[in-house]
Amino acid sequence: MIDIQLVSQACLSRVKLGQSLKTVFPQELEKLGSNNDRAVVKNTVYGALRYLGYLEFSLDSLVAKRPNGLVNLLLISIYLIEYSRSANHAVVNAAVSSAKQMGYGKLSGLVNAVLRNYLRQQSKIKKKASDDDVANLQHQAWWVNKVRQDYPDQANDIFFTNLQHPNLALRVNTRSTSLEKYLRLLDDEKIQWRRPEHIGAPAAVILSQPVSVYQIPGFFEGLVSVQDVGAQTTATRLDLRPGQRVLDACAAPGGKTCHILELEDVCVTAADKDPKRLMRVEENLRRLCLTAKTLVADMSDTDTWWEGEEYDRILLDVPCSASGVVRRHPDVKWIRREKDIDSFVKQQRSLLSAAWKVLVKGGKLLYTTCSIFPEENEKQVKWFLKEQSDAKIDSTYAVHNGHLILPTDNHDGFFHALFEKQ
Repeated sequence: MIDIQLVSQACLSRVKLGQSLKTVFPQELEKLGSNNDRAVVKNTVYGALRYLGYLEFSLDSLVAKRPNGLVNLLLISIYLIEYSRSANHAVVNAAVSSAKQMGYGKLSGLVNAVLRNYLRQQSKIKKKASDDDVANLQHQAWWVNKVRQDYPDQANDIFFTNLQHPNLALRVNTRSTSLEKYLRLLDDEKIQWRRPEHIGAPAAVILSQPVSVYQIPGFFEGLVSVQDVGAQTTATRLDLRPGQRVLDACAAPGGKTCHILELEDVCVTAADKDPKRLMRVEENLRRLCLTAKTLVADMSDTDTWWEGEEYDRILLDVPCSASGVVRRHPDVKWIRREKDIDSFVKQQRSLLSAAWKVLVKGGKLLYTTCSIFPEENEKQVKWFLKEQSDAKIDSTYAVHNGHLILPTDNHDGFFHALFEKQ
């Protein structure tokens, strides 16, 4: 328990400094000896980030002045008391021991007092927290206000969905098997599943209980991939035709690249500016027995990589606020700042303008984000149509300047807009 709390508080501390869990976990989990301990730490940190608004509110209710250096240990401990199955006395004792190991032996008594005080005041704190937006809805105040402004009728559903554990969705590789055959394989292995209630993801299946990839039938044989149902609606919108030249402009980790190749016989270039992340694309291609050209390149700087031959289809899955995938990445809702949206908007516009240059006349570009913020979605579409006189949005998307999928228990949040070059 001591190691669990020590490593968990270290992870939380780094996230609060602005680092993503993708960076934090690989470095911090090395401190633990067993895979089971690593899994417990992951669950603990994910959980603490889901409910960080309440945890911060509780700590502020318990202390007049925060004890520097021990704040994140206390937050993790309050989380374990409130949301885990750990025995309360074990959590308190481990927190006291952890404080001593961290070099705060003189303050270990304070740690004990704060946590025991929380146990006494739980009901009172919960009641007070219900009147505080950040503590109750578990998002930063600016995020709460923005979602309420942008989606007044759906705001509560969005906040609720963002607190849920994400499901495990699979995409069946229809080049290797059929959906029906794969579902029978799941039945044979006694793995419960359901089909998502969503149009546009014909090869999707959701497992009732998450499992490791080692327990997914046919995963290493290339029969199936792990991919959210919302993400699975992307490649199907590209209007692919045999023999086309397709550019996946921000390809890593390669889920959408592989889906494109599963759907149609096309020539794909998968590009990404991060060579390490591009290796993930290559690994997925090999596992699924698919072929694509991979390219390390900054898409916004066409002079450094484009050789002059235009593409028939371009998938532009741009960097964004990730506000649609919070249930899967709860660190996002705490490390993101409101001013970050403007930075993403500028980057997205640069990528859009660059990608448009390498699209053939009559070709189509699919712009997509995993954001629910209009500045990155509908407002970008309006800007682009005004900026490019030869751009026309596909009629399917014209009414609402794109197609928005809000997060639900079936899928994450995504946005798509399909442009045609006149």
